[in-house]
Amino acid sequence: MNQDDYSFGRERPAVDEDQRSEFRLAGRATIVIELEAPDPEEQGLDSGVRMICQTDDLSVNGLRIRTPKPLIVGAWLPIEITLAENGGPYPLASEVIWCEQRKERDWLVGMKILVTEEGAYIDWVDAVSRAMTED
Repeated sequence: MNQDDYSFGRERPAVDEDQRSEFRLAGRATIVIELEAPDPEEQGLDSGVRMICQTDDLSVNGLRIRTPKPLIVGAWLPIEITLAENGGPYPLASEVIWCEQRKERDWLVGMKILVTEEGAYIDWVDAVSRAMTED
């Protein structure tokens, strides 16, 4: 799937126009986005910049979040996702696909989860799968 056909989290089009390839969960999850990495020379100090926000919806491959400030489209950002009932945090890599301002200090952002070789991605897929099968 390339960026052109990635429509995760946008306003839902008519059913015959929906290009989503997977089911989305409407539940809330807490997302910590690393906007600036900690300084490696300042060991033990939390010198990085992080933003905490909530999801509007999510899937194995992406999420839609609300943020108090815009994110740069195309940016690759480390994130940690914590699901209320299926644990976490899951440290993952993400890409900002789109960013739209709703009102002052309220941005809606679509993020794509990037597949990595790390175990956290497999754990994330498992957690979302469990959440989708729970009643």
